[in-house]
Amino acid sequence: MKRYLPWLLPAACAAALAPPASGDFDLFHRAGQGLLSGSWSHTFANPVVQVGPLQLVLFGSLGHWVGFVIAPALALLVVAAVRSVGVRDPQVLMLIGLLSILTGLTSSGIDSGHPADALLPLLWIIAASKARRGKTLSAAVLVGLSAGFETWGILGIAVLALAPRFRSALPAAALAAGVAAALYLPFILEHQFAMGSYQWHVSDTSLLSHFVAAGTSIGWPLRIVQGGCALAGGVALARLARRSPHVLWLVPGIVVLVRLLLDPLDSGYYMVGIEAPALVGLALLSLWSARLPRFAREPLT
Repeated sequence: MKRYLPWLLPAACAAALAPPASGDFDLFHRAGQGLLSGSWSHTFANPVVQVGPLQLVLFGSLGHWVGFVIAPALALLVVAAVRSVGVRDPQVLMLIGLLSILTGLTSSGIDSGHPADALLPLLWIIAASKARRGKTLSAAVLVGLSAGFETWGILGIAVLALAPRFRSALPAAALAAGVAAALYLPFILEHQFAMGSYQWHVSDTSLLSHFVAAGTSIGWPLRIVQGGCALAGGVALARLARRSPHVLWLVPGIVVLVRLLLDPLDSGYYMVGIEAPALVGLALLSLWSARLPRFAREPLT
């Protein structure tokens, strides 16, 4: 039983403390119900629906119970991501799992209606671990599926650059893109796909407002540039620091950071995308600290 405690305790606490679904929940719940009905082809006819089909299935099928599934799932993913980077100490695993609850990581996606901001970086960390061990195909499938929650999940392709041979990363990236495309293709073929017509308005508190007037409408062309910069930053870091154990959480972290710096909005729940890799990094640093000789950890007197 003790071996499962680092998983079960954070998950149980997260479920017990899960907040009511709010934010954009109602919008995505209705879209999810439509997806699960005979009118599924109209799911993305409304350009306001800017999340993927996998999230809509969750929201549409679980309704107001969605928080009691997402919160423990995020706690479990934090533990799984920490374990994937090489941390096996049960106490550290449980502590980081509980810390994800205390910091609000497990609840932020529920009260905003956007769990992907916490979910995707954690999936990328697990995919990064797989890619580094040469399991590029399973890593690619994981990245492709992450795009089914929100389209920017495809930026996780950056972690595939951690493959032992860079050449093997290229077909893996194509596979990830294929999996992602397959999730959206049925809606595109029905000619009811309006996601690309949505416009965002530059927030006056965003970094972008220093270069573009606040309130300016921004469409998908900027989103593509934004994603390209984030992807380039992640791939560059993956190749330059590929020997470091910390690269497994740093690459997802830098992809999210660059994306946020170039984002036209400044929504508070976005920052959980930085928090998720940071928690994994904290666990890895604690492991490294524990391995230092005693004299190196004792303060000088």
